[in-house]
Amino acid sequence: MFLSQAGAAQAPSLDEVERRLGHADIARRDGAGAILTYRLEGCALALLFTADARNVLRLSEVQPGPRRAGEAAPSLEACAAAAERRQRVS
Repeated sequence: MFLSQAGAAQAPSLDEVERRLGHADIARRDGAGAILTYRLEGCALALLFTADARNVLRLSEVQPGPRRAGEAAPSLEACAAAAERRQRVS
């Protein structure tokens, strides 16, 4: 799973993630960072990006969370699979 490379030197860039998962439901860019949030059927997926030495925004952290307050947080694998399924359907 490509999201598991978060924080690595060769982590996916913001552009690579958007090509793979499509446009985020919520996107915010501030200075040398960005956060993309995908609202999916059973979860929400927050992806944090920081600039590398070449000023390329790379995936630094992945946070899966429940879609609604009070629900259990899903695993990263389940939430990432939902994100990839949504992109294939789109």
